[in-house]
Amino acid sequence: MNKIIIVLLVLAGLQPIPTNAQNKILFVTSNQDFYGNTKIPTANHFEEIIVPYDLFIKAGYTVDFISPKGGAISIGYINTSNNLQKKYLYDGWFMDKLERTKNPTEIKVDDYSAIFYSGGGAAMFGVAEDLAIQKIAKSIYGKNGIIATICHGTAGIINLKDENKKSLYAGKKITGYPDLFENKDAEYYKAFPFSIDKEITHNEGKFVYSDKGGDAFYIVDGRFVTGQDPSSGANVANEVIKILKSNSKSTNTFTLSDLEQITEILLDYIEGKANGQPERLRKAFDPNFSLYTVAKDTLWIRSGEQYISNIKTGEKTNRIGSIVSIDIEKDTAIAKAEIVIPNQRTFTDYFLILKYKGNWKIVHKSYSWRELPKTEKT
Repeated sequence: MNKIIIVLLVLAGLQPIPTNAQNKILFVTSNQDFYGNTKIPTANHFEEIIVPYDLFIKAGYTVDFISPKGGAISIGYINTSNNLQKKYLYDGWFMDKLERTKNPTEIKVDDYSAIFYSGGGAAMFGVAEDLAIQKIAKSIYGKNGIIATICHGTAGIINLKDENKKSLYAGKKITGYPDLFENKDAEYYKAFPFSIDKEITHNEGKFVYSDKGGDAFYIVDGRFVTGQDPSSGANVANEVIKILKSNSKSTNTFTLSDLEQITEILLDYIEGKANGQPERLRKAFDPNFSLYTVAKDTLWIRSGEQYISNIKTGEKTNRIGSIVSIDIEKDTAIAKAEIVIPNQRTFTDYFLILKYKGNWKIVHKSYSWRELPKTEKT
């Protein structure tokens, strides 16, 4: 599976939240493990990845990850006391994306409307000089797309030039992690291949920054959206979303995608069960689907028809459903949902979904649950 598609909360009985399936965002990360040729460990900045990622997927955008070599990347600067970081650190679906970043050769540029360079010390190495990533970024930008960076991630754009060898950001205000806050006597800094400040300026960009630091400083100049340090992650992501939505309205392009079709059948399951609508479940499920769970250390299997027959038409329940994730590869998808029955149980559902005869159908459901304290609030 190669594509984490979306995380969205949907209260049972409400209308589906629209998604921007045509607007995919590509995250650029680095494979570097050490500062240059030293033995000083470096990594991609976890917060600078997950804060924008979380905002993008909640806004309905698809996010893919690449690195110069593809495959696993190092992550660091982790704060396990931060709830959002903890959430993603223990999210196997998400962490698998960082273990299996795409190689630039796998990327179909036409799929993406924005490219985002995440930071961390690792971002200083291997990205800026990668010709394939440069070509991807220039192609996205050339199609009215957005180039976004954060902190040391700005290093990745220093070599971006147009057909006339002129910098794409010439004359534009760009920010990133400034030399002002680097420890220039430290071995890590001496291992840097260049200074972000100087390279942006050398290539006719206008490097700007806040001398306060940590104040969420960011700059939007045309279709370049750049942030100074980790504190600017949310601002950068929100500005990218704002521009993408504006572009989407102006071009008026919106088609029913595989993502939307899968979201629709998951909503048929969630809302159909909550609102007593067995016909919606029959629409979502393949006629031969089965359900699997483990109870008292024993595998329990039920037929789909047996499951649906227990739903009484018009009998509503207080189930609250949320789609947690959808992962699509060609005609196969895996999805995860959470169903909460307040003060009773929380169910975690996993679905195998296949596309055949032009339609997506749920062919398999497995699930587990945990009891909720009677006083637990949802």
